[in-house]
Amino acid sequence: MKIFLGHSFTNLIENGKVKTKYQDRILKIIDLVKQKGHKISCSLTREEFGKKLMSSKECTPLDFKEIKDCDLFFCFPGSSGGVHIELGWASALSKDIVILLNKEEIYSPLVKGLVCLTNVKIMEYDNDDLFEKINGVLKCL
Repeated sequence: MKIFLGHSFTNLIENGKVKTKYQDRILKIIDLVKQKGHKISCSLTREEFGKKLMSSKECTPLDFKEIKDCDLFFCFPGSSGGVHIELGWASALSKDIVILLNKEEIYSPLVKGLVCLTNVKIMEYDNDDLFEKINGVLKCL
């Protein structure tokens, strides 16, 4: 199975790279996915967590192609406009979607309402159970 991981990016960059706590979270998720035998694409790793940022003319078609080619779209929508666009692409392309929502944040009703339109699983998490919940989803694939 091929998974695309959508996560905010540019708003997490500090001193030319994505903050360490977010890098660690992404790398741990990627390891979990690979341990289960799946492939994963993520713009953060592709662009080396901000060290090799791509132009909009490069990253936009590439993200669209990777979402078009994936079997499952995982995302942390947060306040990232980019992830919301990717989520729109994934839903328009009828991809299976897992939306990871932090219990401490407020999200648009449109994000939560995607369950009415396409195959979406909403997973609420807190910092203590995020990886356990992701691992649970991966076991079911």
